[in-house]
Amino acid sequence: MRAPEEEADLCVVADWLAANGLQAARFSPAERKTGKTPDFRVYRGDQHVAFCEVKSPRDDWLDDQLAVAEPFQIVGGLRADPTFNRISGHIAKAAKQFDAVNPGRKLPNILVFVNWADANSFQDLHETLTGYLELEGGGRITTMPNVAEGRLIGERKHHIDMYAWLDGRSRRLQGHVFSRTNTAFVAEICSWLGLDMARIRE
Repeated sequence: MRAPEEEADLCVVADWLAANGLQAARFSPAERKTGKTPDFRVYRGDQHVAFCEVKSPRDDWLDDQLAVAEPFQIVGGLRADPTFNRISGHIAKAAKQFDAVNPGRKLPNILVFVNWADANSFQDLHETLTGYLELEGGGRITTMPNVAEGRLIGERKHHIDMYAWLDGRSRRLQGHVFSRTNTAFVAEICSWLGLDMARIRE
């Protein structure tokens, strides 16, 4: 079943921000026409406090095949898992969008992933960013250093101050990661969103 489209993702994030006392304001149609803006300016009261971009790790590969398949036609097949490349592509694009409107990093850049797929989880984002898989009970295994430190996002991922992963159906935050190179906004963002700084993941 195809996941909801972009407008549903934007509503999920706007509602999540509103539940935390923040308002999401879309850029004007003229601004969005350039294709170089993130989705929202974020306000706290009448003060502009952040920028926010919304992405989804959805994979419509099978749905696209089913949409054009003849009755009883078999579709699908084997392929490499595209999850990490898809997420890293979203990160790289978001970094460019933030850079276009916030080049001096005077305000924090927040990238929110809205997930609708049972096959994806916050761990996919964390593994893309760090290059390792955390094991139950402690410890970690290096898995994706070529993605985490590669040419696509190795430096660009640090242009984003906070990454958040929301479940589309429950609209709940399932995980978050802060930039390790710019910690200036961490305390402020945590206060807005009711996050415990002591539980920040690296």
